[in-house]
Amino acid sequence: MTIQQLLRDMQMSRYRLSKISGIPWATLADIYSGKTHLERCGAGTLSKLSKALGLSIEELLALETEPEKSTASGKPSKNNYLETGLSKSVQKAIKDYLEGEKEQALYLDCLWDELYGAINADLWAGLITEEQASYLRVRYLGTEGKEDGINN
Repeated sequence: MTIQQLLRDMQMSRYRLSKISGIPWATLADIYSGKTHLERCGAGTLSKLSKALGLSIEELLALETEPEKSTASGKPSKNNYLETGLSKSVQKAIKDYLEGEKEQALYLDCLWDELYGAINADLWAGLITEEQASYLRVRYLGTEGKEDGINN
């Protein structure tokens, strides 16, 4: 099993893993991408990571990585990682909005507001990053959230 599969199965984003484990996001990104191998990590990092994932250190070291093609910024070229670890309220709002679009619901504006509010609530609660919030707004709502000062 790979680290990527484990996080997908646990429905956990690297951001959330970073918050739970106390390991910097950049360190996790290097581990996730294969740039840093788990065998090269210090005991403290391995201990925090194994505790956060509910694995023994031996099980953690047995995990493999799937190197991802990345852009010049060091982030994966696919943005689907930004949709992992979303709260149930955001997931439900996305599902409802997409169904409303498909059915051409007359109350689509209400569903749009629900999704926009769910994204902002999770952002302000620290459940998602600014990057995730912007991505979700652009992908589903066609806006970047600049009108409310979030991205300023």
